[in-house]
This record gives sequence, C-alpha cells and structure tokens, in this order.
Amino acid sequence: MEVLCSLYFLIISVTTGACDIVLNLTLREEEPVSTLVGNVASLSGLQKNMTPEVFQSLRYSFLDQAKTDDLFRIDNEAGDLLTNAVIDREKQCGFNQDCLFKFDVAAHSPVYSRFEILSVLVTLTDINDHMPTFPSSIVNKTLSESAVIGTTIQLDEALDLDSTSQNGIQSYTMITADSPFLFSATKTSEGVSLQLKLKSAINRENIDNYELIIVAVDGGSDPRTGSLTVNVEVADENDNSPQFYRDVYDVSLREDRDVGFQVIQLTATDKDIGANGQVAYKFNVRQSFLAEINEYFMINETTGKITLKNKLSQNTKKRFNITVDASDQGKPPKVSQCIVRVSIIDVENNKPVVRITLLSGSTGAISESSSVGTVIAHVTVEDSDSGSNGIVTCQIASDHFQLQTVLNRGYIVVISQPLDRELSDKYNLSVECSDQGLPPLSTLSTIVVPIADVNDNAPLFYKTLYQASIRENNAFGDGVTQVLAKDRDLGQNSEIRYILPLESKEKLAINEDTGVITANYRFDRENESSYSLLVLAVDKGDPALTGTATIQLTVSDENDNKPTFTVPMFQFFVMENMGPQLKVGSLSATDLDEGNNQKILFDFHPNFKNLPSSQMPFEILPSGSISTRRDLDREDRNKYTFDIVAIDQGIPRLTSTSRVVVYVADQNDNKPFITFPLFSNQTVSVSQLAKIGTIVTQIRAYDLDETGPNSQLRYSISAGNEKDVFSIGETSGSIYLKRTYEITKNTPFKLRINVSDMNVSHMQSSFQDLTIVLTLPPPTPQVLEDGGTKNIIITVAVVILTIVLSAVIITVIIILRRNDQKLLQSKGQDNLVKTMYSLPPLDGCSPPSLDKSPSDKVTSIVDSPRKKKGVSFTFEEETTQIFYSDPMDQGQRGSGSYSRPDNSQILNSLFVDGLGRSQYKQQDNMSDSSGEVTASDSGRGGSDLDLSMHLSKSDERHPRRTFKFRRNPDQGLHRNQYENINYVNTHDPRSDNQREAIPPRPPRLSCNSDTELQFHSEDSQTNPSYV
Repeated sequence: MEVLCSLYFLIISVTTGACDIVLNLTLREEEPVSTLVGNVASLSGLQKNMTPEVFQSLRYSFLDQAKTDDLFRIDNEAGDLLTNAVIDREKQCGFNQDCLFKFDVAAHSPVYSRFEILSVLVTLTDINDHMPTFPSSIVNKTLSESAVIGTTIQLDEALDLDSTSQNGIQSYTMITADSPFLFSATKTSEGVSLQLKLKSAINRENIDNYELIIVAVDGGSDPRTGSLTVNVEVADENDNSPQFYRDVYDVSLREDRDVGFQVIQLTATDKDIGANGQVAYKFNVRQSFLAEINEYFMINETTGKITLKNKLSQNTKKRFNITVDASDQGKPPKVSQCIVRVSIIDVENNKPVVRITLLSGSTGAISESSSVGTVIAHVTVEDSDSGSNGIVTCQIASDHFQLQTVLNRGYIVVISQPLDRELSDKYNLSVECSDQGLPPLSTLSTIVVPIADVNDNAPLFYKTLYQASIRENNAFGDGVTQVLAKDRDLGQNSEIRYILPLESKEKLAINEDTGVITANYRFDRENESSYSLLVLAVDKGDPALTGTATIQLTVSDENDNKPTFTVPMFQFFVMENMGPQLKVGSLSATDLDEGNNQKILFDFHPNFKNLPSSQMPFEILPSGSISTRRDLDREDRNKYTFDIVAIDQGIPRLTSTSRVVVYVADQNDNKPFITFPLFSNQTVSVSQLAKIGTIVTQIRAYDLDETGPNSQLRYSISAGNEKDVFSIGETSGSIYLKRTYEITKNTPFKLRINVSDMNVSHMQSSFQDLTIVLTLPPPTPQVLEDGGTKNIIITVAVVILTIVLSAVIITVIIILRRNDQKLLQSKGQDNLVKTMYSLPPLDGCSPPSLDKSPSDKVTSIVDSPRKKKGVSFTFEEETTQIFYSDPMDQGQRGSGSYSRPDNSQILNSLFVDGLGRSQYKQQDNMSDSSGEVTASDSGRGGSDLDLSMHLSKSDERHPRRTFKFRRNPDQGLHRNQYENINYVNTHDPRSDNQREAIPPRPPRLSCNSDTELQFHSEDSQTNPSYV
C-alpha cells in the first residue's frame, strides 16, 4: 500500500508481510519541532484485521527509545509520529546520499491483549541550507615578475556542507576583468582544481598588485554563492642595474687640501626595490694603481662620497684614474661602473707649457680598429724656467695611451691598449709635464680624442625570447608581435633590417624596417598549439653582422570542434524495483578544444526532454550521470532507448548527439501463479485399488519473471500428507499414489500444495489447497459358505507344507555348504569353480570358459557378501538341456547330462532366493509379506516401500543399467570353453572399474543368439530378486 502525505514528507509506503509491517516515511531536514511525519496507526493497515473496538484500544510506543536519539516522539493514543527536535541532515548523516532512521513501534492493546510490531523507516531529505564557503575569504599569493606566460596559481576549492550533489557546488567563475590572468575550474578524481593562469607578461615596475574575485555557485533551487578575494602581489626580480648619471667624472684637486676633503659625491640609482634596489659603492679591485688610490682616497659604501684619506706629497702623482663600482644587493647582483679622473693641481713656480697635436688630420678621429703601438699625437713641452726648474718631464694619464720620448723633439703618444668605441666614443687625452724646481711646477694639457666606429658589433634584440599569441582560424595579415633590436655601432653599421628564416616564412611575415610580425598562415590549435620560430636582425655594415631571437608563438583556442562521444552508443543495465535516484551510468565525451570550449554538459535530446516520468523514467545531470526518476518494472518494459546531446560551453555552443539504451534486469518480484487447482476446482479422486505410481493429477503454475531461476518452479506438499500416501514430482508437479492405504469409506486428503521459484537468495512461493478423495472400489459378489470353508482348509495345508519344505531346504543347504568348503580347501577354488560351472556344449553353442584363473575375479555366490543391486537373467529357451564335463575326471568318466528340473539346482535356487529375501526383510515393513521368513509374494509386484522409493524420485529416475555377457570370438560355437562371464555396469558413472561375478546358475544359450547376451539391473533400496 502507498499513501501520499502532503504535509512535510513526499512518499510513505507500507509493506505488510506474513509477520511484520514496514512503514517507509520521508521528512525534510530543518523542520520545526512537532512536525507530523505520519500517523502509524492509519498507515499500518491494522484496522483491516481487527474490529474497530480493538483498533481504537491500541496504544503506541517505541520499542527502543535509544534508536530514535530523542529525535522523534509518538502520540500514545493517536499514533502520530512527530519530530522531537530540529533535525540537521548533515549532522546526523554527514555526506551520505541516503539518510535513514530505523526503529520499531509497538502497537498493543491492554484491553484485548493484542500486540503488533511496526517497523518504521524515516528517510531524511536534504535542503539547500548551506552556502559555498572557501577555506579563507582572502588569499594572498605572490608571483614573480619574471614568470612566463602559462604559469599557474593553485587555489583551494570551496566547501558546501549540503550532503547531496544537487545542492552542492555547481560552478566557479572569476568576475574581475582586465587582468593578465585566466581562471579555470577543472573537475578531478579528488574534487575540483581551481587555477589562475598567467596569460600575458607582468612588470612590477608598472603594476605591483592585482586583486581578483572568484565566485562559487551551488545548485539548489535558490542557488547560494560564496566569494574568494585573491591578492596577487608581483614579486620583484633583479632585472635592473644601478645607473650613474655620467660614465666619466673629471675632478681637479689642489695638492694642499687637508685630509677628509670631499673630492666628489657619486650617485647611482636602481629601479628595483628591496635588496635588488639597494646600491653599494667601492673601488674596482681590478684597476691599475689600486694601492696608490687606496692610500690617498676612500669611498663611503653607502653614500658614494670620495674623500681625501692622506695628505698629498710632492711625489704624489699628478693624475688619478679611479674606477668605481656600483652594485645592488640582488642575487646575483648587477654592477655598473664609472671613472673618476682626479687631477692634482700644483700651486707654486712657473708651469711648463704643453701643446698636443693630433696626427689624424682635421677630423682627429682615430679608428677603434687601430692596433697597439699606433702613433696618434705629438706633445711639445716648453718651460721658461731655467736650471732644474726648466727641466721638464711629462706623463700621460690614460690606460689606453702612453708617451714615448723623442730626442730633443718632445714626446709622441701611442696606443697602449685596444680601443673600443662602444665602451667610450672619445678619450680625454691629458698630458701633464712637471719641472724640477722646488717646488716643481706642472702643467696639465688635455685634448679630446674622438674614436671612429667600425662594424664590430652584431645587432642585439631587447629580448632573447618573445612570447606571442594568436587565435586559431585567424585571418591573413593579423598581427602577432613586434621585435626590436639595437646595434652599438654608429651610422650605417647600426642600421638594422629584420628577416625571418625560410622555414618560418610559410607561417609568418615580417616588416624589415619595423620588426612587426604578421600571420601568413591560418593556424589550427588542434593540430599544433605552439610554435618556436627564429627571427634575424641584420645590420648594414660591411661585412654585415646578424643577431637572433626566438619567438614562442602560442595558438589560443576557438570553439571550432564539436564534442565527440567516447562510444558510438551507450548501453547500461539497471535492476528493476530499485527506487528513484538510482545511478544507472555515466556519459562521457571529449572535445579537442580547451578551457570552456572543452567543458561539456549533457542533456536529453529535445525530442526526449520534458517527458513525464511514465514515459522517461530517467534524468541526466549536466555531468553526464544518468539516474532513475522512479521505480522500473521489467515486466512492464525491459528496454528504454533515447537520444542525448553533449553541449560544450564555448561561444557559440556546439553539440553532438548519441543514443542510450538502458536494459532493465529482472528481479524476483513475482510469485508463481497456480492455475490448477483453483478455489473453484480443487478436488480430484482416485480409487483405492489404483496401482502404486498412478498419476493422480498434475499441478499447473507459471511465473511472470524472466526465464531462469526466477521463473523455474519447484513443487512440494507442505501439509496434509502426514499419512505419506502421495508424492509429488519436484519439477513436473505430477502427484502420484505412493502407497496403499486401507479405508472403510471414501476418504478425502486435503493437501497444501506449495509452488516456489528457484531463486536461492529471494525465493517467492504460492500456496493452494488440493483435496484428493481416496474412493472405495465397487462392491463384489459374496462367496458361498461352503466354498469359503474349502479355501481356508486349502490355505492352511499350503502353509504347513511350505514350513516343512523350508526346514528340509535349510538342512540340505547347510550340508551342501559344508561339502563345498571342504572341497575348496582340498582342490583349490579354481578347480571347484570349473567343476561347478563347466558345461558340455549345446547344439551350435559353446559353454563358458573357465581356464583362466578366477581367484581374483570369480567368487562363489554363496560366499560373497550380498549386494544391494538386484540382478535378473532372462533367457529365451526354458527347456534346453545343459551338458557338462568335469575337467578333473577327463579320461575316467564320460560326459554326463542333466535336464531341468534338478534337485541341486532347485535347492540352490531356493537358497539364493530365500537368502536374498530374508537378508533384507527388515527394510520392508509395508508390504503384506513383511516379516515373513519364507519367500512369498504379496501379489502386488513389490512392497509399498519399493514403489514409493521409486515414485518419490519419479522425475529423477536413474537410467536402466545393462550388463553384457561377451563370447570369446576366437573360439568356435562348439568349443568346450567360454570366456569368464563378466557383467559391466555401463550406465553407473560411479563405477570406474569393471566388476565381475559368476551367476548362481549357468546361463542358457540359444543357438540362434548373437555373440553378446544381455541382462539388466536396476538400483533398488529393497530386496534384490533373483530369477
């Protein structure tokens, strides 16, 4: 029975069985206290099985209050089941999909002594009462400004405390625009992976912080959201060197300055921050005259101030070239240099006059390719003083030039080190000449020597690697990026043109002057998502020099590929009667695109969408999970076929269609249906004189379940056959007469027939009553009194004669047995057997051969233990005489003959027959001759027990077993010897080896018989019979 309650629960089902009542109730979580879950009194159906007075007297209570956890209470009289607390599903059941409360309610009547147990199952359903929550509402992340495009930042996913997937988190999105990041949410086996992906280069010197907002949305009927603020701080990289305002500083210093005098204040700046931007100053350790510089000068590492360390003397150099390093604190540090040229000023005597003449003509430019030793200038010195004051010596303050004396002609200036215009495009050539007066006077003469350029520097790109991107399916001529290079040379040597290698021109074109690169090819991201290309910068010098850079081109995705299903058609199997929300299977598809273009959602094809559950009992989640909307019944429909679509999330959206086939598997949910007997036809009759094994009637039934154990039927009698008069075929349903039963009048037997299927785990059964009337035979005429008296007399005489003959037979048997034992001991068992069973040949037939030793194969029928297998021999000719010859007496006596009947044979036959029956007499307690010592026949062809043992197995009878005598084909029909007589059980699988025996009498052979004689044996649980 099913009842729909409209208050707070959805479905209430009541299941009643033979012994228990089960109520299935549904309740939403978070309902207020005292919410009615259901009335167990009315839903139990007890009112149908009792009077209104008894039903009204029932009282209801929990059998075990501990099982309800004080969450429910029940009205003792009305039977209303109410909530006793506000129930939180997540607290009670966690994230389990099913949340059940199981407890028992006792319904008892103190007045009428009635007691029933009602099993109650309350299903607690989920509501969307929780919003998505991130582990932290604000997350701070750091990303280096040197990070390459494609670098990802992993974020923690949000958590929704609702326990069902419908109310869980469905999607994530980033609402911040104009940022260099792409946001993605990818479903994995461990949850959802949230990532920020760098899509363009960042520079801390331009923007040092980004604030991004991520929103999570759940899937309830009223969706809730949660947000996450991600602060991405751009970390500084040491990508800038300290820069002096000038490369060279010229300073003049009077030779009479005091210690501590400030010579110069140097300043260098660095665009980086922190340690990368902190500048420290020091004298270059690799410069010339470092010891002399450190003697007279010192520099403040923090401020860059150079001061006089010691008092200058008359012997102090008149010029100092000090190289200063400015380095930041990065790892590794970057260093810049400047040169401070300090000239010492003489303050006494007349100074010499110095003139410097360049030898390079009017331009005065010296080629930077000039070799060491080249003369570039002449120095003329004049001093008006006399004596030692007029003796002048000159020196030059330069690392790249030196003075050489020309006798009485002054000095020449020659190149002492290679020149590099890119390091310095001119040199201040200072020649200082001093006299020898006291104090000596000196003159410093300085001229500027320009350096002429040669093409000795290749173009250098500003970046060695350019990151660029272009959308697939682009148009020809779309811009890709621009490359720039510089050349440290001058003039034509520094003019650059840009070139792409031949292999790159198939895809890209470049403007030789501007370096702008455009597309010359329609790119397809699915074929290749990135390219690495070279670009060349060639100057116009002679010879031309070339610089190279690499372009890493990334092809961004467009939604140009439809989803592709992983299989041509989906097939699923689902068990019937498993209820709604049962997962059937999952759809799967792939999309060659990426990002949202690759994200796939699944739904019904429009032709199958919005169908009622009676036509479409399935639902599809966007993730592709297929579940049931209601119970399925295989007997109603065993297969469903419908079309589904896969939709990507690109713009525009692309779809693909596939087919789904759901097969409904059978559950053993149908009882066998008995078509006979019926309530209107359930009586049959059988005569008392019917033979045992007679089929009285046949039970007919069928099962609606699927072919197999669920519909294969088994028949049995569960009641009414206490007298064991009838038996039933387990698989056929045929009812047999099992044994005789003495009655004095027509007697009905009311049998309870049980028909069950063969499902072992969940068997279904049906019952029906069948009445079998055992009827008396029609009356027979009475016998005259005189005839009856005569019959009694004859019967008594036969009995007396039988007793006497039995005593005689037993005595003779004992004597013969003793003689046999003595004969076996004296001559051996082989000769005894040959004597007893060697026969003379019949006309056209030969007797059995006993030449072979039978000690291990032939056993006397008297001495061998009696088997439970009866053996009968059948021969066609009953009057044939059998001749024998004793091999022991050959040559002494002639062959003898005997014909039936023979006393010894009669005695042996009677002995064997009587022994066989007396040995098993205790097993037959139902036949008319049970307990008799002498062999007799009840007149029914066998005892009731014999037949009942066979009839109870009527559907599983053992096959008839055939035993064969085989004649030795190597001997003629008139030979005196036979092969040993064997019987072989050709049907019993339990016999692995051939068993042998000698029959109690030699078989009679017909001259027209085949070379193979047969006798038969049937398994029997009663006495074996010998014929």
